[in-house]
Amino acid sequence: MGSARGFAIAAIALIALNLAFRAIASKCTGSACDAYIPISALIPLLIFVAVAVAAGLGTASAGRRSPWFPLLLALTVISVAGPIAALLIFRDSPDAFVATGTGLELVIAVIVLAYTFLGKQQRA
Repeated sequence: MGSARGFAIAAIALIALNLAFRAIASKCTGSACDAYIPISALIPLLIFVAVAVAAGLGTASAGRRSPWFPLLLALTVISVAGPIAALLIFRDSPDAFVATGTGLELVIAVIVLAYTFLGKQQRA
């Protein structure tokens, strides 16, 4: 459960970093902005991986008899399929894609983090 917590915290931190980075990059002009391109592609990928791993580890640690299991299983599927679906739906509107994807990943990370604190208490 500790590793799921770590990945959930990492995902939340990366989401905050991504939002700050986007705010800084939006004020950039000229060729100096080219330095932001690789980072702006890497951070969302890291968020995607961190949330998917956190949800998967949370699901695995919950066990099939846990009341958290169905929710965590659904979140694991959504954490992988959701951003891909959002990309397909909002492919012509990058701002809508970023907002939808970020919100979706943040909700999943927060729920997995909540499970890591509350799920063990329910088993005892």
